[in-house]
Amino acid sequence: MDLSSRTFPPLTRRELLRVGGMSVFGSFVSSAFRPSNVRTQKKIRPLSTAKKVIFLFLDGGISQLDSFDAKEGKWTPAEFDIRSFPNDIKLPHGLFKSLPAILDKVAVVRSFNAWDAVHGRAQYYVQTGHPLNLALAKEVPSIGSVVSYETASWRKATDSLPAFVAMNASGNQAGLINQGFLPAEFGPMSLAVKEGPPNLSPKPGTEEIFRRRWQFLQQLDESLRSGDSGRGRNFIDYHEYYKSAYAIMNDPRVSQIFRIDEEERKRYGNSYLGNSLILARNLVAADAGTRFVLVGFGGWDFHTDIYTQGKRNHQTLCRELDLAYTGLIQDLAGTPSREDRTRSLLDETLVLCLSEFGRTPGDITEGRVGREHYMQAGCGLFAGGGVKGGRVIGKTNDVGGRILSFGWQPGRPIYIEDVAATIYSAMGIDWTKTVENTPSGRAFHYIEPASGTQYVTFEPVSELFA
Repeated sequence: MDLSSRTFPPLTRRELLRVGGMSVFGSFVSSAFRPSNVRTQKKIRPLSTAKKVIFLFLDGGISQLDSFDAKEGKWTPAEFDIRSFPNDIKLPHGLFKSLPAILDKVAVVRSFNAWDAVHGRAQYYVQTGHPLNLALAKEVPSIGSVVSYETASWRKATDSLPAFVAMNASGNQAGLINQGFLPAEFGPMSLAVKEGPPNLSPKPGTEEIFRRRWQFLQQLDESLRSGDSGRGRNFIDYHEYYKSAYAIMNDPRVSQIFRIDEEERKRYGNSYLGNSLILARNLVAADAGTRFVLVGFGGWDFHTDIYTQGKRNHQTLCRELDLAYTGLIQDLAGTPSREDRTRSLLDETLVLCLSEFGRTPGDITEGRVGREHYMQAGCGLFAGGGVKGGRVIGKTNDVGGRILSFGWQPGRPIYIEDVAATIYSAMGIDWTKTVENTPSGRAFHYIEPASGTQYVTFEPVSELFA
């Protein structure tokens, strides 16, 4: 499934100035559209426990029985060193040596199911909470864009950064899903974070040149930007994009937000993921407008050589994840909230870590020595934003292939729609909302009651917060 047309290029300073803050993120025609006739299905009360979200997407499908739902068998390499921890948690300690230190802050979910076992469709599902319908794919916004749209009233005059920032999130088969029918301002700013952070600030000493060129641009295009030219709204939208870009490049905080010192780089594992999570931490700590951060960490699709030494294998990825994720949670927990100094940044930031599906249970495949796609069991981590740590939801059998206990009130597996409802509820958003006046004329449900195969009453996983 090739959804590459929805993939956005990483943003550089030159591109930022050339096309404007969010202009690379969607159709200029759709940016003129603003939803109206928005209604709710029933009276509900969101949890409202979080103000920001960091979503770590392990695209490719992490093996549940080789990670957060560890099972020991003849397939288990000795270096895994599987150990037991409180609340019936088992981990390959040889791969996750740092994670046990923060288990009191993390909830482990072991009762995930997926609706699809094809990467492109399943990755689209994770980003939108909706099944892929090619007739409507360009209209459906991502979860991050819905959060951006719903929290627009929270923005302050000093907020220069976009509400939705994505890092290394465009390389999966679905690409980075944008704002759909919502205005372009709610789309993601896509950043490629590799050895170091992107440079979005003018070079030192060029600030006056930058200011003069900006003023000249305003004079040159004034008639187009004013809306008096009769050439349509798109010119005004371009003006708004340029203003957004100028605000980012002219904010003195940006150079500090997009900065990684060497001690932190090492503590987070000196990896692309570690660098991304340092910046994610900086973005939510800066309180400069960003509400939703999506971080992609791919490579988990081990159909072959899952444990093979001398390659970038499962063990390598787990060790990178261990250091980076643990560093993020520890730093968020150790940073006071700007709004309430008695609370930490972790208290107000919901952090999710999960894949689009799991991997086949039990022994690895002969010949290929890997694991295939698997829909019937998956795992993930939740922390912060009101989540009660030190607990486990769900239990699987001795090979990690069948759910024995779902661990929450509906008595069924947890699906990505339930995850989306959990995000919305934690952020104070009514997940039962419906937008009637979409461009296609088909109502958009924040949470679609029809999955890929059946009707389900999806809801937030309240057990995470109880």
